[in-house]
Amino acid sequence: MNRRTFIGAVGTIALGGGYLGYELFAPEPATRGNEEPSGGTVLKSGPFAGRADHECSGTVELVEDADGLFLQFREYQQTQGPDVFCYLTPAEDPDTSEEIDAGTKILIDDGADGGEITTVGTFSQRLPNGLKIADLSGVGIWCENFSVPFGAATLSRV
Repeated sequence: MNRRTFIGAVGTIALGGGYLGYELFAPEPATRGNEEPSGGTVLKSGPFAGRADHECSGTVELVEDADGLFLQFREYQQTQGPDVFCYLTPAEDPDTSEEIDAGTKILIDDGADGGEITTVGTFSQRLPNGLKIADLSGVGIWCENFSVPFGAATLSRV
């Protein structure tokens, strides 16, 4: 076996081992119940669609109540992965790094699990103050580790 073949084999084993380790030891996603917004008005909504061979489904709603804005995820589910985050963007159907970079990172569960989007089911996430409804057109689910989209939704007025 020559040196190049040996290095290639070691690299393949290391990458495969890392992926297998993640699949074997990654935490199961948290499942949440049917949390309904109380007294809020749905301003925009849209269905999720998977991207880059990843599964992502359910719907997302931009809701306003007396305390401000929040996202309501309904029957949400996605392919699990490392460093997957939610972004609220000015772009519809955001799935490029430029569109994600122009958005606002939303830390799910107020930063629990590092803010990654590991929750499935129906749940809500309060948004930071200062966001302008007119500037919010899409939700992107983005893997920062590999710079790839897992899913996206276009927010349309209801």
